[in-house]
Amino acid sequence: MFFVTFRLFDSLPKVFLENLSEKYREQKEAIEQANHPDKEAQLYLMQRAYFLEFDRALDKCDHGPAWLKAPQAALPLADQFNKFDGIFYQLMGYTVLPNHAHVILDFSIQLKPDGAVDTTTYKNLDYVINRIKGASARHINLALGSTGQTLWQPGYHDRYIRDQKHLVSAVNYLKQNPVAAGICKHWMQHPFTWVREGW
Repeated sequence: MFFVTFRLFDSLPKVFLENLSEKYREQKEAIEQANHPDKEAQLYLMQRAYFLEFDRALDKCDHGPAWLKAPQAALPLADQFNKFDGIFYQLMGYTVLPNHAHVILDFSIQLKPDGAVDTTTYKNLDYVINRIKGASARHINLALGSTGQTLWQPGYHDRYIRDQKHLVSAVNYLKQNPVAAGICKHWMQHPFTWVREGW
């Protein structure tokens, strides 16, 4: 299971990203050189702090486009998340914000009953996210009348969800992101936040 974030092209300033990467590169080196017994926990917390700073900057929408604020742009992305539900993954939830999106995908439906991977049919995260981004870019650009324009920033940020506690935390983060971004007062008021029933 994965928590995935991707964003619109040029949605964060290059200098911000460079400074952020340098800050956390130095922290990572310090943690690795200190070689404490809890090094893995420290690295995890550092990576989490990096992501939170990155995501908070996106939430501010201070730089670049915010095309996904328009329903005619957000809907095609939500449609693509739903299109592959039950095929490549079980869709656990998503939220579409003005310049980025988060989605939680459970890939276990592609595994054999014994938990093994069938390498002839398995579609990995990279393949799936590229399908979602590629198809949604076509539909969104058509809806916005901006065909031929680069929509998505290359790549994505993903975190493997390790256990049930981590899943609960990821779902709660997804729900609360539009609230934290000032889009709504309760996550259910945001039309482009969806969470599987029971979560």
